Amino acid sequence: MKRSKILNVGVIGVLIVLTLVLGGCALLDLILPNSNQQPIQQQGDDIIDVASFTNRSMLQTVTMVTDDGLPKTRPVVSPDGTKLLYCETKTAYNQELGQNTTQSDIILLRNVNSAAKTPLVTTGNAFTPGWYEDSTRYLYSFRENNAFRIVRSSIAGGGRTNITRNPVGGNDEDPVIKNGVILINTWESGKWYIWSMLENGSEITRLGEGWDPSWHPNKLKYLFVKGSPSGIWEMDMQTMQETMLYEMPPFNIRRPQYTYDGKHIVFQRGSEQMVSGTQVVTTTSASGTRTTSQTQTSGRERRWQLYSITAEGANESALTEGNVDCTYPTLDKNNNLFFISNARGVRSNKTEIFKARLNFD
Repeated sequence: MKRSKILNVGVIGVLIVLTLVLGGCALLDLILPNSNQQPIQQQGDDIIDVASFTNRSMLQTVTMVTDDGLPKTRPVVSPDGTKLLYCETKTAYNQELGQNTTQSDIILLRNVNSAAKTPLVTTGNAFTPGWYEDSTRYLYSFRENNAFRIVRSSIAGGGRTNITRNPVGGNDEDPVIKNGVILINTWESGKWYIWSMLENGSEITRLGEGWDPSWHPNKLKYLFVKGSPSGIWEMDMQTMQETMLYEMPPFNIRRPQYTYDGKHIVFQRGSEQMVSGTQVVTTTSASGTRTTSQTQTSGRERRWQLYSITAEGANESALTEGNVDCTYPTLDKNNNLFFISNARGVRSNKTEIFKARLNFD
């Protein structure tokens, strides 16, 4: 089920020049080889410079990692910073359910600086990957017989091993592991809950409401989101105390993650952008008909953007901005930030993975 939506404002009579996945997962037809080069224009594309959707004082040396334009979600960089897992998705008809369902394959980039990809799981039933600390194994949600369970595999191959043999809830997903303890979120009785378990699938424990869990790099804590609109919360596993760190009504928040030094948190949240468009006006007078056009600002349009705060929940800074979506932030130990943006093609719903150096100085 969807936990948040992007609201698009329709403007009657206005032809929107700049408009907009995840989704959580639409974009401006553009290729950005890197922040020091000119964008490459394709036939019929709009041109937008990297400065138009990133804060260049905080996101430096922005490059586009992938270049195939396929729908992507859930990128996650390996702990050693050299590899990247993500999902390629599509919608297909499920005969058993009699409805359209999302299909998802897990893809590996063996080198985070190269677009060369290796498909790892191509059954259409693999979702939400997460790395083990050794950067050679990964866990993910696998759909089988229309039920979800948590499994693990190796990037070297060799099949999959069940961690949970039976579903914990209605939609087990987003597994993250630290020191042999796995966190997941699952849908139960109309709510999302976070559960913990050991690496062998034992000692399954419900921790409370929420979703999008993310471990602290060196403390027994994790971030998550909950509420409507959702905010960022922190759970201390030693005291079992929940603390709200940040919220910004009426916008929802997703995918919070600590930096590796634990001093900052990066996340995505909704934002508003002014909508500009060109209106064609035709007037008729005694001397004949005259057609003119004028650019005007009319209303607002909501987008996903990336932000940062301190670990205490203060000093919000926008990392991305403008008429694009930026989603699914994931960080390596060197403060390299990877994320998905539709900055390549609004009209064709192209999405790509971008990389940038995150600077807090």
